[in-house]
Amino acid sequence: MANIAIVCPPLPGHLNPMFTLGRALVKRGHRAYVFTIPALAANVRSQGLDFEAVGAVGGDALAESIREMGGKRGLSSLRYAVGRARQLTQLLCEELPERFRAAGIELALVDQNEPAGGSVAEYLGLPFVNVCPSLPLNREPDIPPPFVPWTFRPGVWGRLRNRIGYGLSDWLIRPINGTLNRYRRGWGLRPISAPDDTFSRRAQLCQMARELDFPRRALPQSFHYLGPFCDAGGPGGGAAFPFERLNGKPLIYASLGTLQARDSRHFHTIAEACAGLEAQLVIATGGEGGDLPQGLAGEPVVVRYAPQLDLLARASLTITHAGLNTVMQSLLFGVPMVALPITHDQPAIAARMAHAGAGETIPIGRATSANLRAAVQRVMREPGYRTRAESLRDSVKAAGGVERAAAIVEDVLRNTMPRRA
Repeated sequence: MANIAIVCPPLPGHLNPMFTLGRALVKRGHRAYVFTIPALAANVRSQGLDFEAVGAVGGDALAESIREMGGKRGLSSLRYAVGRARQLTQLLCEELPERFRAAGIELALVDQNEPAGGSVAEYLGLPFVNVCPSLPLNREPDIPPPFVPWTFRPGVWGRLRNRIGYGLSDWLIRPINGTLNRYRRGWGLRPISAPDDTFSRRAQLCQMARELDFPRRALPQSFHYLGPFCDAGGPGGGAAFPFERLNGKPLIYASLGTLQARDSRHFHTIAEACAGLEAQLVIATGGEGGDLPQGLAGEPVVVRYAPQLDLLARASLTITHAGLNTVMQSLLFGVPMVALPITHDQPAIAARMAHAGAGETIPIGRATSANLRAAVQRVMREPGYRTRAESLRDSVKAAGGVERAAAIVEDVLRNTMPRRA
């Protein structure tokens, strides 16, 4: 048995895959400690994982500011997210070394988007494994940055475009790197200049399928495409749902995630687009509190949280914000998509989904009931989208998912932990 730390941004799209991997490791006899802000204590413990508070002073204010990201878009959203990430990096660098020692941590699972966890592990001489709950951050000349909607364009002009994009990325994340390097110098570690400098050389676990990503040429041997981290205990797994209201028509499942799902206008657009089609619309609004949207066209089934995997198993189409969890879970069941990306890495994920032929994408700011309806009809009627999604389903299932991820973590443990008498 090993004591394993989990370190990631306190956001549902990052926490949920980490929780799933943590549960898989607990089932294998290990203890998984989630080091995160106090506001998430009950959530962590409900997953059967150990909770370790980070940021007893300032953590709750950080949680509130993270929730405010839901009201921001575009470059302002990215800059706001970087500011919050810098605060979290400082909290982790201040508190994790002593907290890891006190908990007897032997290995850390570190989100690629939270480099402080790997730096602390490096400082303490502990092995760590990277997890990519969102798009992998590994840079290559032909691969666009993970926050832009750019298509895959190999060649000189595409590489020049990508180089400019990575330059913008480096400018945006300077506050994070500056904070991290201040601690690294104090710990006697070399400074970092780009995200790749912070990645584990032992294992990097990505919950994408290789076939969904743009073609890559330079990933390290330690990088593994594994498909979605899913189990019955995941988000919405126990959510009540009125299955008796399903009428047997082709099911369209719509979800715009949690942080960015506050604007009910988007749900009205989706409902108007689907009204009158020979299909039934189910909307999961996400979010915290407040009333569910009322007066939606076509009388869709509307819930705050849905048993997503159960519904995707029945679905003919997903309308999604292109969060990686929903995209990969849709492909797990061979369901094609219409993506309405909102912010962060969602436009980039949508671009990869469209490149793979599993659906179409419309930036949410350009979505109208008319153009969304046209996209929904094309994806549902033209068999190529379903055929490609089903082909990707086979690749996703063959990738191994969370059980293979847990096995790789145990391989790292066996190869790095001292033998016990």
